Amino acid sequence: MMDDNIKKLFQINPKDIPNSIPIFPLDNVLLLPFGKLPLNIFEERYIKMTFDSLKNHKMIGIIQPKNNNNELFQMGCIGKITSYIETSDYRLVLNLEGLCRFVLNDRNMTPNGYYQATISCDDYLNDLLDEEPNIDRSSLIQKYSNYFKMKKLEIDKEVLSETSNQQILSTLTMLAPFNKIDKQAILESSNIYERINTINSILDLNTFQVVSRDNPNQLN
Repeated sequence: MMDDNIKKLFQINPKDIPNSIPIFPLDNVLLLPFGKLPLNIFEERYIKMTFDSLKNHKMIGIIQPKNNNNELFQMGCIGKITSYIETSDYRLVLNLEGLCRFVLNDRNMTPNGYYQATISCDDYLNDLLDEEPNIDRSSLIQKYSNYFKMKKLEIDKEVLSETSNQQILSTLTMLAPFNKIDKQAILESSNIYERINTINSILDLNTFQVVSRDNPNQLN
């Protein structure tokens, strides 16, 4: 069993969250608190961004572009670099762990070609709390299983049986091929229980649309 003193060395507290971080705009990519996001970094500016982050707080903001006009959504999620590998072909393979959501206040281009942003996390520091939400696991997993099956994807239910509720909510939701707007709605849900309601609504709507399109008589 892990020593509590060692565990504390890895925990992030509200005072550890900076008010300025580099941001990485990624289209149709969702990072949630406690979620794990692998990244393949090959552009020079983002390699520089990663090295700059590793020299400081090891944190990067993941945020979605709104459109092709360089406009971003106002909310993203801070990810902490938990591991990285330098490849022989000069790429970086990162693992990010979601910490807490942030509101984008301002951004400025750095000399290295990426954006450094001023952010606010004051309303979302509860994202840092490792508390198990009370959810209907079997129902949610079954809904996701049905949705993934319709998308011709698979999930490993045996692995999920050993996963915490918090991890189920983050991992399955990040893996699901929802559209950009749905992903942003999930991210912007005010708390974890509203997030669950949003996820359920999206899953129900997608299931309904598929059934309606493929077999209209099934609705009668």
